[in-house]
Amino acid sequence: MGNGTSNGKYGRAVNSHHPWAFDLEPPPESIAYTNLQNTWHTFIDSLLKEWKTLNIISVLLLSAILTILQIDGAASDPLTRYSALLSMICALMSLLYGCIYIIRFGTMRKTYKGAEWAEEAQKSRTGIWWNIWVLLAMPATWLAWSMIFYITSVMSFVWRTSPFPSSSQPVPSETSAQILVPRIVISLVLTLGLIYFALIAATLRKYG
Repeated sequence: MGNGTSNGKYGRAVNSHHPWAFDLEPPPESIAYTNLQNTWHTFIDSLLKEWKTLNIISVLLLSAILTILQIDGAASDPLTRYSALLSMICALMSLLYGCIYIIRFGTMRKTYKGAEWAEEAQKSRTGIWWNIWVLLAMPATWLAWSMIFYITSVMSFVWRTSPFPSSSQPVPSETSAQILVPRIVISLVLTLGLIYFALIAATLRKYG
C-alpha cells in the first residue's frame, strides 16, 4: 500500500510523489555491455586454447616429418620426399599463424574490439577467399593439409620402398619434370602461405 511500489529481480522501488525515488534495476545498455564482454572473453579464451593445442600438434608433426626424411629409402623416393616436404611447409605455416594469433589475440580482450569483430562478422557481403572466418581458421586448415600430406608420405613409404636392395635407378637431370614440377609446387604452396601471412598482418593491423 502507499505510494511506493517494488517489483523485478533487482528490487525496483519507485515513488512518483517523492523526488528521492530510486531505481536499482540496471539499464538495458549495461546488461547488453556485460553480456558482450563475457561472450567476447569466453570466445577469446576458447580460441587461445585451440591454437595452443594446434601448435603442440604442429611441433610434434614437424618432428615426425624430419624423422622420416632422415630415412634413406624415404628421402630417395620422389613421392615420399615431396609429400613430406609439403607437409613440413604446411605445418610451419600453421605454427607461424598460431603463434601470431596467440600473441595478438591475447591483447584483444577489450570489449570494443569484440564489438568491431561482431560488426564485421554480420556484414552481408564478405569475400569468399578472405574474411575474418577464414582468418580464424588458418592454423587449423594448414595443419589439416599437413596431416594429409604426411599420411600420403607414410603410405608412399610403405608401398613404394622395399627393405631389400634393388637395382640402382637412373638419376633424372636437373631439368627433368620429375624434379622441376615438385619444386614449383612446393614453392607455390610456400608463396600462398606468405600471401595469407600478409593478409593476416593487414587485417590484425586494421583491428589493432
